[in-house]
Amino acid sequence: MEYFIICIVAFIASSLTLFSGLGLGIILTPVFAVFFPVPVAVGATAIVHLANNLFKIFLVGKSANKKIIMAFGIPAVIAAFVGAYFGKVLLKKVTLRMIQVLVGVMLVVLGVALSAGLI
Repeated sequence: MEYFIICIVAFIASSLTLFSGLGLGIILTPVFAVFFPVPVAVGATAIVHLANNLFKIFLVGKSANKKIIMAFGIPAVIAAFVGAYFGKVLLKKVTLRMIQVLVGVMLVVLGVALSAGLI
């Protein structure tokens, strides 16, 4: 039954992000965390993100504006690698618990802001 619930939530969250571009991690990570340890939940969410993004490329990639992809997509990929490097450095200076609390607070604040229509 757990897998059925996870599949349904993943499908709904992925469908919502097709239009909004936001929400998959916010919705899916907590659901995964109910059934799996947090590191597994984060990894599983990343896999769903990858599959969802590949599906979006297949679905709407041909009509994407190549100029916008070059202007925003390439810098975003570079920034992701830079962020991953700094994240690795940061992990040596702070505890995992501190990061878990920070991410939890950010998710709650973002959820409240989205629910209140502030974002």
